[in-house]
Amino acid sequence: MSCATQQGMPDAGMSALEALVPTCREAIVAGFSLVVSRFERNRHYPWVDTKLNVRTGEDFPEPPDLETDFRGRSAVYGWIQGRGLESLAGHAAFLAGERDCAARADRMLAVVADRIMALRNANGGRFFFLFAPDGRPFRCGDDGRRQYVDPVGTPPGFADLFVGKGLAAAGSRLGRPDLLAAGVETFRETTAAIAEGRFVSDQISFDPRNPTVSVPGRHAQGPWMIALGGYALMCELLPRDPEWVEGGSTFLRRLLNRHILARDDGRLRRLDFVEYTNDEGRPWFDQEKVLQDPGHAIEFTGLAARFLLRATARPPLSTELRELAATCRETLPGIFLAAVSNGFQRRAGGICKTFDLVARVPVNDDMPWWALPEAMRAAALLLRLTPDHSRRAELVAATVDCARALFGLFRSPVPGFFLQTRDAKGDPSPVIPATPDADPGYHTGLCLIDFVNACIEKDVP
Repeated sequence: MSCATQQGMPDAGMSALEALVPTCREAIVAGFSLVVSRFERNRHYPWVDTKLNVRTGEDFPEPPDLETDFRGRSAVYGWIQGRGLESLAGHAAFLAGERDCAARADRMLAVVADRIMALRNANGGRFFFLFAPDGRPFRCGDDGRRQYVDPVGTPPGFADLFVGKGLAAAGSRLGRPDLLAAGVETFRETTAAIAEGRFVSDQISFDPRNPTVSVPGRHAQGPWMIALGGYALMCELLPRDPEWVEGGSTFLRRLLNRHILARDDGRLRRLDFVEYTNDEGRPWFDQEKVLQDPGHAIEFTGLAARFLLRATARPPLSTELRELAATCRETLPGIFLAAVSNGFQRRAGGICKTFDLVARVPVNDDMPWWALPEAMRAAALLLRLTPDHSRRAELVAATVDCARALFGLFRSPVPGFFLQTRDAKGDPSPVIPATPDADPGYHTGLCLIDFVNACIEKDVP
């Protein structure tokens, strides 16, 4: 049964999404091929290597002084390696019918995972935003040079989340209990740190308009949302273990209760998704602004839908889970559409980085690429989660808008890759959203895989 006749009812709108499937497949294969080919050409470098300028297709130059290098191969990003593992495992499964593609992915997956395990052993089980190829973690000092840090006693951060998920995915894909156990342990320890308030981001910002400094009393939704995506993955990898359904439900409720407005609140609106809250769980005001990252709001709805589709796939369901799923089926499409309405810049064609929910205007009008494939995934999964929702046609229309921007205005000279950032005028920008390394198929490939699978009605993603 095609997605054009979901639930046995003709739906002309869904055919518009089905028409995007061939283009998505081409991008998935092209992006995967580049990541694996770069690895195969440089066998002495056992890492995921996406150190290229997607605006030109050229590799970043290696500086003469490695102590000032934050772009070249001597600067390894924990985020990219963890995301790369999860991406490789997901692409290998999606391309399982093409033996050569899957075999190449599995070979690379094994090498990178083993190197990460060695790093784990050398650093007391911890991972970091930045480290040297030999495993030493470092930050950027005030003088612009590397400042190496002692991993002992360093609290868990985002790199632990991404690598924990990636190792678990790699272990499951390769049939390696050691990798799976290490990934599960890392993910479990990191989610405990989030819940207990011990989680600390060690991200270095490369964009002055997107600072990542910690502010006392201000609580970000980011760790909870990324962990929710991890719970969805664990439900997929270990479906018989109730720990992941229970943990994901707790994290999802926390996000719903603290970061989404249940009703109009003065200048703020019902279903607004706020990036930061205060100690009481109320929206964080910064100089009369309440910030939303529309891309994060969109990503949340997709990860929530992904979790619920997995968590509700194995009955019997608890009363609490049934109630949570019913609430989300009603509210998630509205949260998604509100974020798209806030963030999508029709004239330029993209989703702005930050939006002020008080003045209802963009704050940072740069447009990172990753929000667009996240929107495509989220809408497709929401249509699977809520097939009869009254705003179904709006979900389809938003998806088509985002796909047109991604596959048109954000195209880069590198097949399967997209411009990292465009500015408010729509011009390519050198701004780095998170890391200089290009996406190893995490925001792009995995999102498009979920989109394709949802459209062709394969098993729940």
